[in-house]
Amino acid sequence: MVPRSDFLIGGLLAVVTLSPLILGAQQTAGSDEIRVSSQPYIPQSPYTLRVETKLVDMVVAVRDGHGRTIPGLKRDNFQIYDDGKERAISTFSEEADGSAGISLASGTAPAVAPAVTPGEPQPARFLALLFDDVNAKDGLAGGDLGRAQAAAKRFVKDALEPGVRVGVFTVSGTETLDFTADAAKIAAAIADLKPHIRMSGNGITACPRITPYRAFKIAQSQDRETLRIVMAEAVMANCAYGASRQYFEDMATETWRRIKEISQDTLASVSRVVYRLGEMPGTRMLLLTSSGFFGETLEPQQNAIIDQAVHAGVVINALDAKGLYSEPPPGARPDAPRAFRGRGATATLAGETMNQEDRIMVVNTGMADLAQGTGGVFFHDNNDLNAGFHKLGLPPAVTYRMSFSPEGVIADGSYHKLKVKLAHSGTYSVETRPGYFAPEKTAAATETPQSKIDRAVMASDTLTGVPAGISIQVRKPSDSQRTLSVIVHLDIAKLGFSKQNERKTQRVTFVSALFDSQGKIVAAKEGKMEFALKVATYENLARTGVNAKLSFEMAPGVYSLREVIEEAVNGGLASSTASVDLR
Repeated sequence: MVPRSDFLIGGLLAVVTLSPLILGAQQTAGSDEIRVSSQPYIPQSPYTLRVETKLVDMVVAVRDGHGRTIPGLKRDNFQIYDDGKERAISTFSEEADGSAGISLASGTAPAVAPAVTPGEPQPARFLALLFDDVNAKDGLAGGDLGRAQAAAKRFVKDALEPGVRVGVFTVSGTETLDFTADAAKIAAAIADLKPHIRMSGNGITACPRITPYRAFKIAQSQDRETLRIVMAEAVMANCAYGASRQYFEDMATETWRRIKEISQDTLASVSRVVYRLGEMPGTRMLLLTSSGFFGETLEPQQNAIIDQAVHAGVVINALDAKGLYSEPPPGARPDAPRAFRGRGATATLAGETMNQEDRIMVVNTGMADLAQGTGGVFFHDNNDLNAGFHKLGLPPAVTYRMSFSPEGVIADGSYHKLKVKLAHSGTYSVETRPGYFAPEKTAAATETPQSKIDRAVMASDTLTGVPAGISIQVRKPSDSQRTLSVIVHLDIAKLGFSKQNERKTQRVTFVSALFDSQGKIVAAKEGKMEFALKVATYENLARTGVNAKLSFEMAPGVYSLREVIEEAVNGGLASSTASVDLR
């Protein structure tokens, strides 16, 4: 049974009666000091690209000038190039809509997908609508999510086909609906979506504007011209920080760190939805709707998602919610400092306007790569989001799955560019993954933070690396329903923190998982608390502590509860297992 509830801390989400400790956190912490998020917990897929397997899998879509997929092509029509070196195609199959899931584990798959016997029911189709409610476009936040909601509701009303199961998911994880064919529930879930922007278009400070893109240019690309413009703005707007080069370099570095972390979490959400889709029978498609995020420097994570999706038979389509994006002149923006609303604004901020095309490309690259790499479509530079949902909500009529053996590739973690050509392409275009990463020599010994949590959830040992206590509350709303609340109390005084910009920072991840008598996960939620505490707030919370609460709606029964808590500063991990009787 899928858990219903929210992740609560410090009364910041006023959904339950406040206990004294929760009330204390609410009264002492500002909205920018403790940020919370939650989502269904789904272990990341174990699929990773290993050159040792001697196979690199690919999904290829071939389209004509009108975007229609081309059927009937054979193995000999394709040529694969790995860093310019042609590779022999090891396995090959043509897959029509409804045939995803044909095994390519060994040998040569059928050249043409098997036909469905007349009268036999078509395999179910699963469509995951993943809305990015976290990332604002660079500049003004705008109403991108609202426009996407309206287009999605119209798509569900006008174009939802019988037999299609739709799930509604969000990057923040705050609102979700598991797969269902109930159009009313789907429309209601879409209508309930709300933005959960983790950083505004201004970045950390509005005077001057160190936007996410500017932070990327200064901190990641070491662009001196962008830094010069920011310093000039500071002088012109009489910003309190003056024109200290080091100050603005530090602010850009901190902004970029946060933006990169948000982008990593965005990709992790995509991965979890891909994993959920991979568990479904029939055809599987993910439609990602986003204003864009910074995929730059995160190519390995994107590549892992592409590999995961290819193995799971998931096609990722992406829709740019910005549409055909344009923004007002820098001096005319309502968020511009007063000094930039008069004469001289255009000249002073000309560099920002000139870089608009590059900014859009940077935040769109991640979506484009995920779509291209899985045989999907990236819908962008178009304000007709209704047409976008109708185009992307339907699977490619035909795709081709193929693989090759990367002979001679060294396990050094290097990136290899892939290119697929048609022997006689004509006016056809070819879409597939842009490349892959060879494994590191030490890849087998490397463990990501997410895989560390996954391993702890599936274990049974007890760890005490985080100062936390756990309590349980059970309510019985009806004979057939139980509400289980898992409350975690953090001892802030004993929790390690790092210091950034005069604040004490930390991130704590919680996972509560319920197992049945056969050891299968039947419900699980993951929550995160991100702390950026002022000194006074920290001192207050050090005396009271902080409570976090994860709740589940369950059927009566006896379950095993596994709780895992991880803190990011020192990598501490706590875990415990307890039997829970909900009869």
